[in-house]
Amino acid sequence: MALLFPSFIFPQPPLAELTEAREKLSEAEKSQASEYAPDLYKKATILYDSAMVAWAKENDRFFFMKDFLITKQLASKASETAILAKSTAQNMSKKIWSNYSKRLDLIDDQFERFDLKYKNIPLSESSVKRLAQSRMLYHEVSVAFESGNAALLKENLSKLEKDMAQLIGQAEATMTEFFKDYPQWKKWVSAGIEKSRKANETVFVIDKMERLCYVYAKGKLTHTFNMELGANWMGDKMLSGDKTTPEGVYKVVKKKGNGQTKYYKALLLNYPNADDQKRFKENKAKGIIPKNATIGNLIEIHGDGGKGLDWTDGCVALNNNDMDKLFGLASENTQVIIVGSLKPLPTK
Repeated sequence: MALLFPSFIFPQPPLAELTEAREKLSEAEKSQASEYAPDLYKKATILYDSAMVAWAKENDRFFFMKDFLITKQLASKASETAILAKSTAQNMSKKIWSNYSKRLDLIDDQFERFDLKYKNIPLSESSVKRLAQSRMLYHEVSVAFESGNAALLKENLSKLEKDMAQLIGQAEATMTEFFKDYPQWKKWVSAGIEKSRKANETVFVIDKMERLCYVYAKGKLTHTFNMELGANWMGDKMLSGDKTTPEGVYKVVKKKGNGQTKYYKALLLNYPNADDQKRFKENKAKGIIPKNATIGNLIEIHGDGGKGLDWTDGCVALNNNDMDKLFGLASENTQVIIVGSLKPLPTK
């Protein structure tokens, strides 16, 4: 007859503790502890694996010599560590996603400010391409944020930030270079308005940055017209064919009605004036422009504008209704002051 031992005297494996440890590890993994709390998650995994090894070791022993205390302790420690890994991962995840949100908001603000501050400046072909690519990438990372795709965010957000920093840096450098002549522009305009007041004359002021043509009579602003410029308007005109609208103090030398110009109507300016010719010769001597370059001419304020983009070869274009009004206000020798901007360089 076999000898029977009461079951309560046999050491029992800590199945409940092992099951709990396995469940807590699973919860930690679902909380992405392997990514957001890797050290704790790794420690919890090692503790659980050690508990399983200890259990297997005890199972190989004779039944009355089995001792599952170490297995139980390791399993309990694995549960505690997995719980901590889950909590840490959740907190870290909140911080990281909050950081992603802030970074995306900053990039969105950069796009908004870029469009507002630099909307009128001509960008290089590479900058135009980078800006378009950045807008597409911003859409992709925004979708990734909404869908919780951390891998795509981590991979592309830094690139997007770098590209935007380069775009803004290049645009700011362009603006800084452009506005270096602002003190001179301010003097030209102040002198022109004062002349209008004292001599009871009409003066036209062209603000390239704002795409506006102002009319002053007796020193007072009487009309404002929208306008369009040369396709490469930013900066002063250097040579023929550069499609840049010149900057300086000019005068109307001829009024061209219908049939006298290929445009609707036109006011021919005295470009190049003496200052333009002097600068042109100096730039040639310095090697800034080719020796075979020509200075260009036939800069006009003319009609056929209203296209919504800068398209002329260096002239100023108004829509025909506005051109009719401006044409009527002009006479030969009417002063025309063309400046980059009436306002100083924006600081924000």
